[in-house]
Amino acid sequence: MAKKTKYLSVREIQNAYEIVISSKVVHADLEEELDSVMHMLFFQTRSHIQMDLSNLPYLPITLLTKLLNMARDLRLKKRVLVLNGLTLASLHYLKRFGLTKLVFPSEAILRESHRDPRG
Repeated sequence: MAKKTKYLSVREIQNAYEIVISSKVVHADLEEELDSVMHMLFFQTRSHIQMDLSNLPYLPITLLTKLLNMARDLRLKKRVLVLNGLTLASLHYLKRFGLTKLVFPSEAILRESHRDPRG
């Protein structure tokens, strides 16, 4: 399944599906498309999901909350959601509330997945 939608690219990788957000701005259409793709992958596959957020300059708390809810739901099905390209502010939020294990199954993935603030 390699599908290009208006704001997302979805492709199958080893043991997972990767979603890349190509938009630089979070808006209602992007969130609606993301919800649709995430729910399709949740219900129609048994794979893990990896999301690349590196194109977004910031991650609104509403979208982060949706992603955390999806990560929790995937965990209940013995699957994981891994977030790559996470902003430093979002990473601090996850650490502050003890939520890093929800989207980073190991310390190595945590170290590799967040952005370097120097570019």
